[in-house]
Amino acid sequence: MTTKIKCEIVEGFTPVEKIARIKGADGKIEEVAVPVQSTTANHLLAAEVGRQGDRVLVELPRESASGRWRMWVKDSSIGG
Repeated sequence: MTTKIKCEIVEGFTPVEKIARIKGADGKIEEVAVPVQSTTANHLLAAEVGRQGDRVLVELPRESASGRWRMWVKDSSIGG
């Protein structure tokens, strides 16, 4: 299921991409370069994979700078 993750969106390395800075459930920030089409105002489109308590496991549209494809975010970060 596709979902929106609240995050900071900044300019990317080229005009056709943006950098999404996503705050994980552990408080750490992950950065991922994504196509402009994967973003809306302060949101990144990603796939929801699972839930555990107040955390949601999401699959990112591309590998993050640290090498992650999936990450846990707080449920309050979902939607928009």
